[in-house]
Amino acid sequence: MTKSLYLIFVIAIFVISIAFAVSGEIIKEMISAHGGMEKWRSAPTVSFEDHFLQAGAQKPTVSQVTVEQGRRRAYLDFPELKARIAWDGKRAWSENWQAPVPPRFMALLNYYFLNLPWLATDSGVNLNEPGKGKLWDDPTEYITVKMTFDAGIGDTPDDYYVLYIEPKTRRLKACEYIVTYASMLPPGAKATPPHILVYESFATVEGLIVPTRYSIFEKNHKLLATCEIRNWSFKKPFDSARMTVPPGAIMDKSTPIQGPSKKSGKF
Repeated sequence: MTKSLYLIFVIAIFVISIAFAVSGEIIKEMISAHGGMEKWRSAPTVSFEDHFLQAGAQKPTVSQVTVEQGRRRAYLDFPELKARIAWDGKRAWSENWQAPVPPRFMALLNYYFLNLPWLATDSGVNLNEPGKGKLWDDPTEYITVKMTFDAGIGDTPDDYYVLYIEPKTRRLKACEYIVTYASMLPPGAKATPPHILVYESFATVEGLIVPTRYSIFEKNHKLLATCEIRNWSFKKPFDSARMTVPPGAIMDKSTPIQGPSKKSGKF
């Protein structure tokens, strides 16, 4: 390598390091604006009830979600459907689950959406250089930080999230995301078109600021769904007995990855 090429390489690494440091500082400020990392990380579980209403549907799908912090095992109850889903970190299964959405995909889906401020510091997450962005007719110019994942991180390492962070409060206002879970895609597709999830209201629960309502839109601002989140708790014990596969449960054999070279394992 010539001296000039080496200098260019060193400068590039320096610039990337500065950009990562700036993004990391913004993420720290976002976490602080949502109540800090210590309270969230030390919670035994994250639990909530969500009422998810697809555009055009007559009534929402109600689920009661409990996720174990650390290991991120999960169980979900759908009382109106008399259905259950569980995820033990390696396998997902269901009882009376009729929806065309794999239980493995569902298990941590809303947990991820609702806890993004803290999950942005997960191992294997990469933060791009901060940018600026707007949301349709909203005049605010948000700070944007794109999250990507190292190869082999999670079921779907080709996913990404673009965080829209309020410049004054540093709260997370929205995120743009794609879905690359293979069984959720039409034949030949590598990802869904980008969607934008907008957080519309918040509450303080046990010292942490969490969403109580969000809406999902296509990028042209067409509404796809709304979700109300109730009964937040960070104190409930995790029922490990729910990790025993009950008789008659259906094991999820869906395919998260699209190629043989990728490893499974964010959900």
